[in-house]
Amino acid sequence: MFRKQILVITACALTLVAHAELTWVGIKPSETDPQINTFNTPHWICVNEAVLLGKSEAGIKDRHELLLFLPGTSGHGQGPKEFLETAANLGYHVITLMYPDDVPAASFRNARNKDAFEAFRMAIIRGGKTPYITVDRTDSIENRLAKLLLWLESERPRENWGQFLQGEEIAWEHIAMAGQSQGGGHAALIAIKHRVARVLMFGAPKDYSIAYDEPAAWYAETPATPLRRFFAINHMQDRQGCDFRQQLKNLAALKMDRLGAPVDVDNEDPPYRHSRILITNYPGTPVDSKTAHGTAIGNRHKAVFLPVWNYLLTEPTGDEK
Repeated sequence: MFRKQILVITACALTLVAHAELTWVGIKPSETDPQINTFNTPHWICVNEAVLLGKSEAGIKDRHELLLFLPGTSGHGQGPKEFLETAANLGYHVITLMYPDDVPAASFRNARNKDAFEAFRMAIIRGGKTPYITVDRTDSIENRLAKLLLWLESERPRENWGQFLQGEEIAWEHIAMAGQSQGGGHAALIAIKHRVARVLMFGAPKDYSIAYDEPAAWYAETPATPLRRFFAINHMQDRQGCDFRQQLKNLAALKMDRLGAPVDVDNEDPPYRHSRILITNYPGTPVDSKTAHGTAIGNRHKAVFLPVWNYLLTEPTGDEK
């Protein structure tokens, strides 16, 4: 086992954690853009230096893709470390992004405006003033990501973060979106608005209108990202935001069922019939909804879900060269 080394550099509000070939770095959003002064706990990046430098003993190569992870409501910190380290070891650059995440999307389940969910999410993604939430452009997901990538390009050039930018704009085609709960919904909507490399939704998307007993309207929009790049895993006992029946209706509204019926990963092996809709009831006994909500991406469950994570991160989408 490798000894873990921890170095904290308070002068620039940057935290570095190195374990074996994996490097974790925390950067406060205000370090990348001084106009950011809210939701200022660190973004985190994770990279496997040996992979990026072409020195991996396992022969793993840089995928030239960024896995951008968006945590759920009130999420902060490194996020699901075991999943994200799995991604880094498969050749992804990895970012866990801090963003305005204190208002749950489920707050709008009873709204009579069918566009309430999308208006709420787009204010967070791009910035804007809505009846539901107001977010300055500076605090938006898009600005925070762009400014972080520019900072990384300048401060850590050896890792080639600039490949995820076009000038000062985000190069979405090279970004794989991932998110849990609220973050999974943002990931899906970003994939509808932009053509991304793939999108992974854990316990998501949860936008289901109780007022109309139907999935959110935005699922029906024509996505900029090809359908084959969408993946989701949800727990049968997860009732956060919506119940399992409603969750399946959400995924059908996204048309993900056109690529195969849901597959129970508890009873089948990879590649899960190449389905884009995965389900689990782990551990097979009753659990509370909150526990179920985070099970498939939980750090304690790596031994169970590692094959699922590998599938989600590497399943061909038909675009490989």
